[in-house]
Amino acid sequence: MHLSALLDFDVVPVDTEDHVTVLLDVTAPHQQAETERAPATLQVVLDRSGSMRGSKLQGAVTALLSLIDRLDPTDKFGLVTFDSQARVEVPAGPLHDKESVRRRISGLRPGGSTDLSSGLLRGIQEARRASADSGATLLLVSDGHANVGITEHAALADCARTGYAAGVATTTLGYGLGFDEELLGAIADGGAGSALFAEDPDTAAAQIAREAEYLLSKTAQAASLRVKPDTSCVKEVAVVGELPSTALDDGSVMIDLGDFYSGERRRLLLRLGVPGIPSLGLATVAELVATYVDPASLSTCTATLPVSVNVVPGDAAAGRVPAPAVETERAFQHVQTAKRQASEALRRGEREQASRGLAEARRRLADQLTAARSEQSDELRAQLAELDRLARRARTDDANHVSKAAFASQAGYTKSRARMAADTARHLRDADRDAAAPDSSRGHRGPAAQHAGTHTSDPAADARARDALEGLSVGDAFGERFFAPGAPDPGADTLPAAPWHWTDDTEMACGIVDVLARLGRIDQDELARVFAARWDAERGYGRGTRGLLTSIGAGTPWRAAAAAQFGGAGSLGNGAAMRAAPLGAYFGGEPDRARTEAALSAEVTHAHPAGVAGAVAVALAASAASADPDLGGADLLDAARAGIGDGPVRSGLERAAALLGAPAEEAARELGNGARVSAADTVPFALWAAAAHPGDFTAAVRACARAGGDMDTTAAIAGGVAASRGGIAGVPADWRAAREPLPKWIAPPPRRG
Repeated sequence: MHLSALLDFDVVPVDTEDHVTVLLDVTAPHQQAETERAPATLQVVLDRSGSMRGSKLQGAVTALLSLIDRLDPTDKFGLVTFDSQARVEVPAGPLHDKESVRRRISGLRPGGSTDLSSGLLRGIQEARRASADSGATLLLVSDGHANVGITEHAALADCARTGYAAGVATTTLGYGLGFDEELLGAIADGGAGSALFAEDPDTAAAQIAREAEYLLSKTAQAASLRVKPDTSCVKEVAVVGELPSTALDDGSVMIDLGDFYSGERRRLLLRLGVPGIPSLGLATVAELVATYVDPASLSTCTATLPVSVNVVPGDAAAGRVPAPAVETERAFQHVQTAKRQASEALRRGEREQASRGLAEARRRLADQLTAARSEQSDELRAQLAELDRLARRARTDDANHVSKAAFASQAGYTKSRARMAADTARHLRDADRDAAAPDSSRGHRGPAAQHAGTHTSDPAADARARDALEGLSVGDAFGERFFAPGAPDPGADTLPAAPWHWTDDTEMACGIVDVLARLGRIDQDELARVFAARWDAERGYGRGTRGLLTSIGAGTPWRAAAAAQFGGAGSLGNGAAMRAAPLGAYFGGEPDRARTEAALSAEVTHAHPAGVAGAVAVALAASAASADPDLGGADLLDAARAGIGDGPVRSGLERAAALLGAPAEEAARELGNGARVSAADTVPFALWAAAAHPGDFTAAVRACARAGGDMDTTAAIAGGVAASRGGIAGVPADWRAAREPLPKWIAPPPRRG
């Protein structure tokens, strides 16, 4: 675990009462691609009281069945349900007999009252029994209020706190609009987990699936931070914001951070009261100690960081200016407090007070936008947009719904910032698109409506996209040949025998180029129509994509079909990324437009944030390469990660930048080679290949073949980005001749003039 700190003032005046604010970044270790994942323990505690009758319980059952499919047989799973009493439906243990577990889950039926305490306590017991000393995650799902057994918020929070002390982290999921968000928030605080909110069964299924994904990529568990002040220099320690903390007898402060997934980054803001240091020079005012358990080895690890200030004469400190990043974070944390206060006001029926508080927090945050660092600006803009919506909805929408949304947002940004940022970005895109679209455009429109009017495609942009498509398709077809028996050594100069057949990577990229050629932008309905109309089952589509495109072709709205993938979590696969390079080249030198259009193109088939992030990263790399053929490899990777939030794709790209001088085999070991078919396992290496071999198309795609794994996809991405940089001239003529012709249904290039 890595710690880094930034102070608002690194100098303090001698012998003068003052304070210092510390912005602490905490980054979890990365999950190594070649390391076998340790078995995980997930204990679900599910409300099956009478209020869960109908679609709520059925939605939870569907989500749990999908969850069982995602877990390995060595993972431990348990299910406790509760109504007027708790019942162990599936004893916690390894999933050696998944079919039996599925039958028990499918047989769940609603009951009576809501004794949440009995379910929570029994779930903690089961989790502790099954996990022993290896730690566990408990997911509590409820749609109501505790009305039997222990009902006091503080007492139930203490139950979760006791469980956390024994290695069980508790996350809560409030389901529907009838649950008690204060209660579930208190339990999540006690259990050092997240407080999630799902209004409907589809959202609940997605939340459960995402929680499982984070569990399976966990690299630090039972994490805590201890702030140990030098009591001769510091009189008080406070945590700024909503994160719970505990003052210890020795004057230090303990903050339970819970579990971290691979590469997860969180920020804390600490305020240290300095009563007046009598001596000039460097003074260490506190020590920050992060402690966590490595899930793979079960060893306890520690990271330590001293916090020091320079004590100077009063006149030397008079002109000091606070660090902008710290001031920005202070405003960000104030926003989270404003959300909680707005939630409380709405529960009291005080709509105007809630709206005013949110609007004031927005103004304060907006003041920081111009001074924000580049990595903070996107997050701030998303917060500003969210505050606009919450303040507006606080006046007009259902108060109960807005209260829960505000509470869940502050809880998410306080404890699981990267996850919440991805959710916020997706919700804002959906809301903006729905608000801007006419009613007739929100369904699945037919081709006549889509084709009406003249297109606005730019001939130069179209030419760039077609060059990138050439590179993508040649890379795809080249990589595909190495799956064939008797293929040559990918490290040699020998070419595979012709013809080289392209795969689904190329076919879907052709769909994007076709839509851009006709419309000059991504129209999601039209792209879905093209994908469903043009796909060829012989081109190597995966089972999930085959089912998706068949469903869309049969009339299912693409948004519903994509959201239903993988039990409602959406696909986090590499399919959206593999087709994105031509889109990035089309919007060469326009990173904001490339990012927006790439996200739109990805969402047609990939509802999971990681799947979208992979496509955005590839498009941004191609956009940057197209605009600057001399762009260096490190700058290419910087461009790719600049437009995506924290998460596994971004952390992989950060590791890729450190591997630019490494051989392909080493880079693949560290980053993955697409063998897992996820965006996070594919995009960092594919873009590494393009970045490590600037201006050399053949070297980039050969590196992908040498790495093994999903060779056609990594080579398609690397080839598309390489051709975005150098154009079709960089793709050898004999390679293009070996590749079979592209389909004739792609719209012709727009005429110039």
